[in-house]
Amino acid sequence: MIKRILVGLDGSKQSEIAGKYGIYLSKKLKKPVIGIDIIDIRLLEGPFIEDVAGALGFTVYSDFTPKIKEALEKRADIILNNFAKECREEGADCSIVSAYGIVVNEIVGMADPEDLIIVGKKGQHSEFTALLIGSTSEAVARKSPCPVLITHEVFKEIKNVILAFDGREKSVHAAKYISDTLKDIGIKKITVLSVLEDESTEKQKHIEELLKEYLKLPYELKVLYGYPEEEITNFVNDNLDTYDLLVMGAYGESKIKELILGSTTSYILNHTQIPALLVK
Repeated sequence: MIKRILVGLDGSKQSEIAGKYGIYLSKKLKKPVIGIDIIDIRLLEGPFIEDVAGALGFTVYSDFTPKIKEALEKRADIILNNFAKECREEGADCSIVSAYGIVVNEIVGMADPEDLIIVGKKGQHSEFTALLIGSTSEAVARKSPCPVLITHEVFKEIKNVILAFDGREKSVHAAKYISDTLKDIGIKKITVLSVLEDESTEKQKHIEELLKEYLKLPYELKVLYGYPEEEITNFVNDNLDTYDLLVMGAYGESKIKELILGSTTSYILNHTQIPALLVK
């Protein structure tokens, strides 16, 4: 069961959507939601400020860093207070926290294995800098001790779910997570996608046996053939109006395979356009 819902906020549109999902799930699951704004300490380091100042064509003064610090703190207050206000209006159990540090490390460090982290896929000015939360969503998912929900630009109630299932340990965890944790949010339809290399009846039978044991909600199994990252991505993007959430095990490949071939999880995250829940 989820103990707390932690939402990374940075003022971007997608982090606002992440906040809406946090409030929505807080109400559905009757769990507290915590809005988190991390002021990245690297934004206050001299070399970074000097690089920005040089790019913009102005001089860095001796009192420039304190002014940036003050501005970032005021901005964090506005972001968190707006989130708290929305929580109160929606009737969710909410608290807020602000901290200094490295965004990924701070968010992950606040989480326990029983929590759920929610972050937007892209954050404020993510096209310009890798320091803010939107560009670090995948790093949060990799390092987190708990499941991570990565949201997109539009909020939708979670009714229809895709579960990517290959029979390995982390996909089994994902099936159990849906059964144990998400069963109370009102899911209407679960479509299980299993991608096989060939028409192996033995492998498909093994998949069916595992699903029968671990997925305790009604589902429809679709078996596809080919490369998992391509087949799952194509199915999701061909059915954007049908499904509200993709659930899958997080980073199941070995480190060596990821280095050589890349990560299936990363590929799917980068090429699909619905929220993805990554289960450890």
